[in-house]
Amino acid sequence: MSEGSVTLSFDCEGKWGMTDIYTPWDVNLTRTNLLSAYDFILQTLEKYNISATFAFVGAFTETREEFLDISYPNLSSARYANWIGPSKDRILDKSEEGWFLPELFEMVLGQKKHEIASHGYTHIPFTSLAGSDVKLELDMIRSWSEKKNIDCSTLIFPRNIVYHQEVLKDFGIFGYRDPPISLLSPRVPKYLRTLAEEIWIFQKSEKLKKGNPTRIPGGAFINWKSGFRRAIPNSISMLKYKSMIDNAMKRGEVAHFWLHPHNLITSPQTKKLFSDLCAQIALCEESMPSTVKRQKDYLDLLPSSKLTDA
Repeated sequence: MSEGSVTLSFDCEGKWGMTDIYTPWDVNLTRTNLLSAYDFILQTLEKYNISATFAFVGAFTETREEFLDISYPNLSSARYANWIGPSKDRILDKSEEGWFLPELFEMVLGQKKHEIASHGYTHIPFTSLAGSDVKLELDMIRSWSEKKNIDCSTLIFPRNIVYHQEVLKDFGIFGYRDPPISLLSPRVPKYLRTLAEEIWIFQKSEKLKKGNPTRIPGGAFINWKSGFRRAIPNSISMLKYKSMIDNAMKRGEVAHFWLHPHNLITSPQTKKLFSDLCAQIALCEESMPSTVKRQKDYLDLLPSSKLTDA
């Protein structure tokens, strides 16, 4: 790739993202709040004429009845029991929102410009999968994409944990987003690593790694202005993002930015930062057309012609 590019991607998971861990803030992930967050994102992208990648957890796009009738009976192994067990009662509870919302998928698909990718079918980390369960999860992703009539050619691994990537091509997935690069050793406490990464305003772009599958740079998580992250001024974050974009244009590399749409629910202040980033990307696209790319645009060859999302 000779010219630099900028990519926006979204980890679309609802409550499935924390299936195995209790999180008090997920009570806010209601149908109304989720619809509002996605509507804000789509309107902002439309305002700045940006195409993006939305990676959905398959189960999140189903109805509860579809999941319980078709998929749930297959999730009988110990690995899936460990993943789903802590939230089983909540998933089965017809009154609890945030687990199944097919309307969000239709909202994104209806824009006819965004890529719909996979974020797993159940959001189980791939490190928890082995043997037949690897095939089961990837088969469910493939069946989901066929049912939804989309060409699901890229993946964002649940929790950014890359594993079993060597078998993705067997299931029609030819690219995935790499984990973000960490500045510090994993032995450093997480909050210190996070703080250092958020205030490192000289972050660079990254090279695309072609292959089978293609490794798409993980870039930077758009600052979720929650907890101690709220203390980081938007101006600092924007200096970091502009550094990445400028570096990508200069070196012919990739500046990739991502977040969870529900971050806008748990921290509405993040909306302003997201809007400012989109405005910056639009300025770059205006001066250098074809700068913005979706994940699938990095693939040399798309194996299917049944694209319904542009």
